[in-house]
Amino acid sequence: MSVTQLIYRSRKNSLPPNGIFEIRDEARRNNAEHDITGVLLFNRDYFLQCLEGDAEDVTRTFRTISDDPRHREIALIAVHEIPERSFPDWSMGLVDSTSPQLRVALRDVLPGYEFTPENLSEQTATALMQRMRTLNYAY
Repeated sequence: MSVTQLIYRSRKNSLPPNGIFEIRDEARRNNAEHDITGVLLFNRDYFLQCLEGDAEDVTRTFRTISDDPRHREIALIAVHEIPERSFPDWSMGLVDSTSPQLRVALRDVLPGYEFTPENLSEQTATALMQRMRTLNYAY
């Protein structure tokens, strides 16, 4: 059975202190309820997220995110059917773009090692998400 994988980017609106952890905790609760897995990469300005699961559930989750005022300039980057989940054990992994392990992954995938999701192609975003699978580090 195939799984839908959706990758999007957005700009972050300002968040209160620890706001990113509130997003993570809320996502983990909601995703577990709907059997969604994935990872959220972030920096001071951007989110880059991968969602995986049943197509209907992934679409519904993306619509909810699109309506969330913590996000703006939301752009769908890729939607793929994949043979198995890339993040089967992550109801929502959270990775800061300044983490040392992510910097190594960025060096492998992105020229200049810069995490600027607005410039990512579908191919590069997908490759970056595949590289995230190898990280043992997520909040």
